[in-house]
Amino acid sequence: MHLTSSTLPGALAAYGWNPRIAERFGDLDHLQRQPVRIARVDRDGCLVVTATGIVRCRIPGSLPEPPVTGDWAVARADPLAGMVLEHVLARTTAVRRVNALASGDQVLVANIDTMFVLHGLDRPHRVGRLERLSILTWDAGASPVIVLTKTDLAGTGEAVIGLDDAVAEIRRVLPAVEVCAVSAVTGAGIELLDAYLTAGATVGLVGESGAGKSTLINRLAGDELQATGETRRGDHKGRHTTTARELVPLPGGAVLVDTPGVRTVAMPEVGRGVSRAHDDLESLFSECRFRDCRHRTEPGCAVRAALDDGRLDAYRWASYQKLLKEMAHEARRTRERARRTASRERRRRRVALPPAPDDEW
Repeated sequence: MHLTSSTLPGALAAYGWNPRIAERFGDLDHLQRQPVRIARVDRDGCLVVTATGIVRCRIPGSLPEPPVTGDWAVARADPLAGMVLEHVLARTTAVRRVNALASGDQVLVANIDTMFVLHGLDRPHRVGRLERLSILTWDAGASPVIVLTKTDLAGTGEAVIGLDDAVAEIRRVLPAVEVCAVSAVTGAGIELLDAYLTAGATVGLVGESGAGKSTLINRLAGDELQATGETRRGDHKGRHTTTARELVPLPGGAVLVDTPGVRTVAMPEVGRGVSRAHDDLESLFSECRFRDCRHRTEPGCAVRAALDDGRLDAYRWASYQKLLKEMAHEARRTRERARRTASRERRRRRVALPPAPDDEW
């Protein structure tokens, strides 16, 4: 059976199914195997969306890479094991960060079109974090949108920065990113998000604990789907009310990927994302007199000239240099972790080898 938009598989229609997804599955014997979408991954398996609803599915160890929330996959029914994942489709987008506990990267979300990067007005204004999450999103091939939450606190003692100041500071560093200011409590500005929440679209949500992800999801879904928690006074940190990445369908046909709060954003080598965020800087580099210009004291440096005449914001340039240093540092750490892992594996193989037999004469 060739799956097309005219044969939308039941419940999958609410979880991002669209004609492009149908074409990716091609000819599929739906009596033996069926298309599914990973709704949540747990330690002992995963929940998948099928044509008839959500069921638990076993993850075999033979898969080349573990599935993540948002993946599209093929599953089969096993008389003994129930539903079993058989194959995960190639991801159209995969937002990755450096995995601090291993040598590789960690996929945060897969197959999203847009990432809502949330930040509340009730917490210290960390534009560098927003910049890094935006770069990771661009590098994945998706589009970042910064969502300033809790605007109902503006002008009160609970807001740590004014709304206009927050927007202005973000645009100094990320002039190409759309900024939407909303209040999930009052509903103010929520309509600004409608352009991204179209039928069949998948939108990820990422931010610190307490940034308002769960409250925003409840507002968009029109129901109390997610537990919410109060933020601590003093540091404005929230409890992890979201403990796993999971899909949340919306009434209009879009689907959200909720994620636990992200404490750290370790940057892998993300060339495309950095270029997208700093394309104006890279155009300046091409105007320097020397190809290997370090943009310090070299004559004919276009960057120094732009800093001197105000065309380039000094804060933006400093942020870019800090980002490059962080990426270089993480690259060195990743290489060192990989070296140690390879060394341990070599030692393990040497220990496991049987002793050589004595020479026989």
